Amino acid sequence: MRVFVQVTLFSVFVMLYASAQQPQASPDVGQQATLPAPSETPEPQSAPALLPDSTALPAPPPDLGRLPAPNNLLTPEASSRGGVAPKVQLSPEEQAKIRVRLSGLRAFAERTPRATYLLKLADGALTDEAKREFMRAYHHTVCVEMRRLDPDIGQAITDYEQTQIRRLALGPSHLVVVSRRSQGVEKRHRASSHK
Repeated sequence: MRVFVQVTLFSVFVMLYASAQQPQASPDVGQQATLPAPSETPEPQSAPALLPDSTALPAPPPDLGRLPAPNNLLTPEASSRGGVAPKVQLSPEEQAKIRVRLSGLRAFAERTPRATYLLKLADGALTDEAKREFMRAYHHTVCVEMRRLDPDIGQAITDYEQTQIRRLALGPSHLVVVSRRSQGVEKRHRASSHK
């Protein structure tokens, strides 16, 4: 039985090999007869239609003089007037009122959960770099909350935020982050030392 299976498989393989070796008629046989015979001189080739002439110049660059300056992209109304809007000079009384409003807003915004969380992260930061990053995020969060509460003094809030961020960027951090936990520890320590 085993020999019979081997002989059958061998004969199947031989028939497959023989059928693969025979040339098969293709439907292109009629087309091959109509093709011209190759000549010994090559025919001239034309330039492909996809490529431009070698004498064609590239398109001119866009006129960059018409585009607004990068610093005016955020405030398109300033660029449409043709100049930068001058800062409004406030009287000393108005500046004092704005400082008082800013101080009250800041005290409220510093007590938001997100701000206290960022302050806690800054307090536990292992490196000065990490502490500065957390403090940047803290100041930004506080200022965003202040703008949400009182958008009328947005410029004063922006000035405050830029001042705080610049202080952080001056160099090695000499930040003192006081958290409520450390204040409680200090009070208990003072109370126990006075007994």
